Amino acid sequence: MSTPQDTPFIPAPRITTVAGYLLTRLAEAGLISVFGVPGADNHAIVDAVAGRPELAWADLATELGAGYAAACYARLRGIGALVTTFGAGELSALNAIAGAWAESVPVVHIVGTPALEARQVGAAPDHDMPDRDYDRFARIASEVTAAQADLRAGTAPEEIDRVLGTALRTSRPVYLTIPADVADLPVLAPAGRLPRAAEEADPAVVAAFTGRARRMLAAADSTSLLLGHLADRYRVTGQVRDLAIAGQLPVAVLPTAKGDFPESDPRFAGLYPATAKRARVAVEDTELLITVGVTMTGGVRPEGHRIDLAPEQARIDGTVYPGLGLRRSLAILTAAVVALARPVRSALAELPPLEAAPDVRGGPLTPGSLRARMQDLVRPGDLLIAGAGAAFDGAAALTLPAGARLIAPALWPSAGWPVPAALGASLAEPGRRVVLIAGDTAGWQAELAALLGQGLAPVIIVLGRDGGLACAQPQASLVTLRAGTSHELAWALNAARYHAAAGRPVLVEADVDASENPLPLQELTRTTR
Repeated sequence: MSTPQDTPFIPAPRITTVAGYLLTRLAEAGLISVFGVPGADNHAIVDAVAGRPELAWADLATELGAGYAAACYARLRGIGALVTTFGAGELSALNAIAGAWAESVPVVHIVGTPALEARQVGAAPDHDMPDRDYDRFARIASEVTAAQADLRAGTAPEEIDRVLGTALRTSRPVYLTIPADVADLPVLAPAGRLPRAAEEADPAVVAAFTGRARRMLAAADSTSLLLGHLADRYRVTGQVRDLAIAGQLPVAVLPTAKGDFPESDPRFAGLYPATAKRARVAVEDTELLITVGVTMTGGVRPEGHRIDLAPEQARIDGTVYPGLGLRRSLAILTAAVVALARPVRSALAELPPLEAAPDVRGGPLTPGSLRARMQDLVRPGDLLIAGAGAAFDGAAALTLPAGARLIAPALWPSAGWPVPAALGASLAEPGRRVVLIAGDTAGWQAELAALLGQGLAPVIIVLGRDGGLACAQPQASLVTLRAGTSHELAWALNAARYHAAAGRPVLVEADVDASENPLPLQELTRTTR
């Protein structure tokens, strides 16, 4: 008979809750802030966030703003999270989730839903339809999310791992519902790391792609790269630069990917198509064009040979190589370039130099003088947040210094995006200065108060026209300035530098004369004549 001394010690499994398990996995994926709006049925989730010292709760005025903030945050940290209530709350955030789907951003939308017990007794929940169809909103969400789950204690760990794994693998938003009486139920804590699915491709497909790519690289008289926004979303911009260095290849960048390749690099060819001659020559005159993370590649150029690299497949002149993702295909091409007996024939030597933007720092405040003054403001490492329209056009005309990033809703422009996006960027990278430029002030008041409530100190530039846009309603901690000429803007931006360095947020209203087209539009007009 065994004695207590003979019985091996088996440690009790660590116990957490359903909400605790989810937050542990999100923190493991790199999350440090959770965005949302507290409300009926999500209090247990919000309380769980408050109880985690490694996570910060960011309370916004609206669910839509919280969704914008989470999406911008995810662009920088690789994942974002949003907490809303059932029905009205989640539908308010739906536009932001649809934008995350369009922009390929992994946002985890967590919805607190009515308690299971209340459903069973037929209690009337807040924000539901008369027919008590509790799955209606989940069906709506399934149209713009890559995976969904309605969590129960018995299966929550497996479902959370599946859904989060999908978000990280596909770089798309996902959707989780947690009933109010399930969030605090006990489950086993994670015993290991979050499973990450590796890129898997048929060895025969890999061999076929490798062989043909090597032959094309060896035979091409010139080779160039064109970079799209999905390279950043799938975290392969470093590999793109490795390939460019290995082959001394020029790299043109789509406007949606501006800043994803260093603009101080001698291989940088500029923005395509709305840019000067250097990028047009790199893309349109090269014999072999390699596109990386470019959507809608059919509109890039019809002539010449193409190697198109996408998240789930590669393509060479129309032949598809399924299952070959960006990371693997870039590694193959870089190895092929290095292994060539002679250097790959690059188009770099034949490219014209980058054209300097005109130096217009005096007189009235036009898009050209705004660009010149903004160029003086932006410094290495800045996060530049640009709204749609004239704000994006102006930001796209800037030359970004080392380490600076441009974040804009290029594929899903939406009213009210800029301020929540600046909040998300500030919390994602707290050590970096955020500069926001926008012409759309719709819905700013509440979200600006939320941003200032976080103690953040961005520089905000509002593009007014003929004084038609007034500065935001005065906030106690906000320094507001106005500029109507180029020299006044220079003074205001110098003051903004000083205040931001001292931890004070600044808003500058710039009354821009809209009669002059922004630089990218001027370039595009000139090139299409």
